[in-house]
Amino acid sequence: MGPATTARTVRALGLVAVAVGLLAGCTSSTESGGARLPQAASWSSVTGGPPNSGRAHSSVSQSPELVWSRTLGAPAIGVASSDGIGTSYQATISERGCNLFALSAEDGRKRWCVRLPTDGPRITATVDGRGSLFVPMYGGVGALAAEGENRWFVQTRGTPTTVTLLNKRHLLVISHQGAARVVNAHTGLDSSPELRLAGPIATDDRGYGLPWCGIGARGCPVPGPAAVDTSTATAYVTVWTPGADDPELVALRFNSSDSDSGGSGDEHGGALEELWRVPLSEGRLGVPVVLSNDRAEAYVHTDDGDLAAYSTTDGAHLWTAPVGYRPDLPPSVLPDGTVVTGGRTSTLWRGPEDDHDDDAGPSPVVAISSEDGSGRELWRRDDLRQLTNPAATDDGRVLVAVRADGSASDGGADGESDDDESGNEPAGEPGIAIHLLDGASGETLHRILVPAAHGPVSGLSVDSDGRIVLTTGLGAVYLFD
Repeated sequence: MGPATTARTVRALGLVAVAVGLLAGCTSSTESGGARLPQAASWSSVTGGPPNSGRAHSSVSQSPELVWSRTLGAPAIGVASSDGIGTSYQATISERGCNLFALSAEDGRKRWCVRLPTDGPRITATVDGRGSLFVPMYGGVGALAAEGENRWFVQTRGTPTTVTLLNKRHLLVISHQGAARVVNAHTGLDSSPELRLAGPIATDDRGYGLPWCGIGARGCPVPGPAAVDTSTATAYVTVWTPGADDPELVALRFNSSDSDSGGSGDEHGGALEELWRVPLSEGRLGVPVVLSNDRAEAYVHTDDGDLAAYSTTDGAHLWTAPVGYRPDLPPSVLPDGTVVTGGRTSTLWRGPEDDHDDDAGPSPVVAISSEDGSGRELWRRDDLRQLTNPAATDDGRVLVAVRADGSASDGGADGESDDDESGNEPAGEPGIAIHLLDGASGETLHRILVPAAHGPVSGLSVDSDGRIVLTTGLGAVYLFD
């Protein structure tokens, strides 16, 4: 664990004690009259939604333009989520002040901000259809009302990497140490006993293994969020049990005894059942599992970066496609089932001396077809160096954020240099560009040079109105429409 990680963990430990005192006091055993909704039909969590498919619930403009930008005053680590009703939410890592911001999608104005003990490989608030938030924190998950008020806090064994609404009443929480449970989204009370997916962890340290989650190394049992089929309350997640030779792909299902009865869902309204687990003999990265559109296939990146597909019925291996690099971020799935690979990047800015080695290697954009069960390559853009997750639109296009290095090597559609006339791209300081690609051919349809942007990218998302949000690791937020 490096000095920066150690310092961040120490700060988080100090903050979590405050949060537990404040938030636990807000826990209620009373339902809120069915006022809450399932996960928002927008970019409602770190990977877009429960299936982790990186898919927007809208199309985007043919030629998006910058509407506003702002800085948050601290490094960002995670994708901006949105409630679909006009607000985006962005988390940061900071030593003081606010580190969760609610921003007006119209003009970037800060609606509210709060300080929370956020920590983890990717920090993104999960949002329901009314703007209520469920936020992964150091050692637990906290619920906030749409106006930013603390509601409850639930402690976990480790930091949550999965925070997903199964429906309007149940929240699935899986920590990086493999502790899985379902809690009542209204009250924060348990709706299932804890299920330890990685077996017992021989420490009470909630931060144990957390520094390895970003790269998916063995020290982190569950580095990425589970992909969830909400129609069956079934989750698919990669798990590395301490001492085991290989990681495993695990399927589990929440069986609720009162999901339709209106009961309190407390101690206990159901149970998590493990359906199957299969070894991933080629290893796995920290990239989350992603579900196909029909929920019949689960996609996992192997240790050498190849993309593998498994049957969600029994875990049978279906196909493996070589992609030629090791992505750090999940692929997106187009409406026709095409899988577009993600990028390589360090999503946390480490300071002015950081040379961004983690995004220095090849990270092309590769499209894989799953139509005929062969996992064949459809197209490849080796001229692009992708920096974060791709975002697929509902009309078959895909957005990618790539490195713009002062030449035409970022694949500009018209071959122009990235040194634009405005001077926004200083010589010798690589910038960032967004490309809108045709999902069928990979052709660049539109390209935007992001003004004054450099360094790593924290995330790329699209809200339900087609507004594109890019956040840099340095904490600058840009909205395009």
